[in-house]
Amino acid sequence: MFEPSLDTERLFDQHTGMHRTYVRRRRTVAIVGAALVAVLMSPLAAAAVRPVQAPVPAPLAQRTVVVQAGDTLWSIAQRVRPGADPRETVAWIQDANDVDAGGLQVGRSLVVPAA
Repeated sequence: MFEPSLDTERLFDQHTGMHRTYVRRRRTVAIVGAALVAVLMSPLAAAAVRPVQAPVPAPLAQRTVVVQAGDTLWSIAQRVRPGADPRETVAWIQDANDVDAGGLQVGRSLVVPAA
């Protein structure tokens, strides 16, 4: 009754169905997209993206030291806090007293952290 030569699919060389590859690709893109949206919207992901705030160090107790002949910021830092890192103590002394390493004068009083 119907001849294959008159079939519209073959006549215009158009296929109404999709190939399996396109269906799989679209399904994969949809799944990956939904998973990505779910991960980005989750509270765990939001907490992981939030910047971590460094804890504020507790203020150190202070005392006063008089600079002696031959003293350096490094030697004063080692003397007042022997177990601590001298670099941190030197930086603290410089900030607290507005002094640089070459600007020490004998007899000057410096505020230093207590041990």
